[in-house]
Amino acid sequence: MSNLSDSRSLPPAPSTRPRSKWFEPVENLGISMIDHLYNRLDGAYPHKWRSNFADQQAIDNWAESWVETFEEEGITPNDVKIGLRECRRRFAWPPSVAEFVQACRPQVDPLRAYYEAVAGVQARFAGEHGTWSHPAIYWAAMPMAVELREQTFSAVKARWETALAEQLGRGEWEEIPAPMLQLTAPGKSTTSQERAAEAIQRALGQVVHKPADGNPLGWARRVLDRFEAGDKVTPTMLSMAREALSSTA
Repeated sequence: MSNLSDSRSLPPAPSTRPRSKWFEPVENLGISMIDHLYNRLDGAYPHKWRSNFADQQAIDNWAESWVETFEEEGITPNDVKIGLRECRRRFAWPPSVAEFVQACRPQVDPLRAYYEAVAGVQARFAGEHGTWSHPAIYWAAMPMAVELREQTFSAVKARWETALAEQLGRGEWEEIPAPMLQLTAPGKSTTSQERAAEAIQRALGQVVHKPADGNPLGWARRVLDRFEAGDKVTPTMLSMAREALSSTA
């Protein structure tokens, strides 16, 4: 298999090219995003990919065509990341631009996404990352973490489909964060509520203080109060607060 370091890199964009972020060098890559995509496809399809290009002009034509399509279709770098993963699953041979765009935005079935979300939420509460085929599934799941663990699909179907559709419609998503701590279902021996509160405060960069009123769940109540007041609260924090309070109900 070809080493990525041996992959061809496109030359600097000539002045006739339309200005596009895809042709601009990226500091952590050392090359442009379209150069990097060429190299990734070359690594994914050794020999097969490069055999499509007779000369440098052919590579330039490819870059111009794909960037133009990305701009028209609103493809983002995160979409490309998804597309590369989907290509590994779908195509034994290098994709056309139309196939690649479809791979960048795979159709997400709500029912299959629901089961993935349930498994993913269980993994998160066990302190694991979970398997997420699409970041939108994660971001739709976290505000509903308690419901996904405790209720059936029929009970959450309408809300889940709405949340998933809203997330898919965003087009761009933050990276899925590492799990913050381990929390478990009520009645099972695990991390204490005081340790959970301290872990969350440490994650927020706050100084940990023992609650003056002796209530280790005060942090959870404050998170919900902030959320209800309209303050910005991350889905992970909100789900943890709800889980902590529900365990004492």
